[in-house]
Amino acid sequence: MNIYLIAVEPSADQLGADLATELRALDPNVSLFGIGGTRMAEAGIVSAVNTNGLAIFGVTEALTRLSLVYRKIAEASADIMATQPDMVVMIDSYGFMVRLAERLRKDGFDKKLVKYVAPQVWATRPSRAKRLARLFDALLTLHPFEADWFTPLGLSTQHVGNAVFDTDYRAGDPDRIRQQYNLGDRPILSVFFGSRPAEVKRLAKPFSETVQALKRDIPNLAVISPVSDSVAEHVGAAAGSDPMMNDIILLPETLKLDAMACSTAALACSGTVTTQLACAGVPTVMAYKVSHLTATLVLLVLKAKYFSMVNINADTLLIPEFVQKQVTGDILAKAVRPYLTDTKKRAAVSDALISQTDLMRGSKNVSASAQAAQAVLGFTGKP
Repeated sequence: MNIYLIAVEPSADQLGADLATELRALDPNVSLFGIGGTRMAEAGIVSAVNTNGLAIFGVTEALTRLSLVYRKIAEASADIMATQPDMVVMIDSYGFMVRLAERLRKDGFDKKLVKYVAPQVWATRPSRAKRLARLFDALLTLHPFEADWFTPLGLSTQHVGNAVFDTDYRAGDPDRIRQQYNLGDRPILSVFFGSRPAEVKRLAKPFSETVQALKRDIPNLAVISPVSDSVAEHVGAAAGSDPMMNDIILLPETLKLDAMACSTAALACSGTVTTQLACAGVPTVMAYKVSHLTATLVLLVLKAKYFSMVNINADTLLIPEFVQKQVTGDILAKAVRPYLTDTKKRAAVSDALISQTDLMRGSKNVSASAQAAQAVLGFTGKP
């Protein structure tokens, strides 16, 4: 049995790596091929296509990279057609994956196409459900309510759970970073710039301004930032051009759990990391900026009340959210400051975040990645 896995963004890369591990555990004879990043490479899948530059968000950024996207789609399709797997599993990244699926069908690929992670049609652009149902044979979803959007369209849909909950985000060592960087018992703010270059570009300045504003009130504040491989170069470039970034200790992403364990509070780009921080019980302020064109289009079709999955599930603002013009140093600092200075407030928010993510995790005895692997093998007739 040959299965081809594709992931073009860091969070999907981790999903792909976990899925590969579980597939081999369930069926040692399975042959895996694919396209991904460092995590999938560590799991033994050497990428057939360089995915650099494909972590794209927003209309403006997508338009400027169309030629790259279509070139990579052509490369991916060519490798899949040459490999001729029994199944292709496409992870997240709706825009790239539906275009690749269309190209594969045009090129004559007639084997199974499985989409892992549904587009958030419940939040915006429900029309995406029809396009997905037309192109794919099956869908694996993170949330149980998502099936209602796809099964009426004839798409075989299975809820496997959110793999973000497969990791114990409270397992980090709270002392390792403090000792390594001689931080003592100072309050620590962890900063997460995002996993896409465009996110770093838009958030580096307001985040560094937030740090400076906080340090004026809290001089002994220590600031750390775990940085993923996908944006390390861009964060380094921002630090090199902005002296305000000098107060931020940049860490390898491998220390992320330790960073969460020692953090008093966090400032984070919207994304999976906000759920991870919530699991760790770290009071967090979320920020996001996109181009004016993208923001205008999103606001026209946005149906969800909140951006963070934790807030959406709780139906309340456990993680303060700031977007577009609200993303300034003064505004963000005002939101973060109480978590750094008010012990009771911090403890109450931490407890609420842990309670909410425990509810979101559920009581499953099998990890989401294992359930996804079981579903994939089930599609092949080998459960």
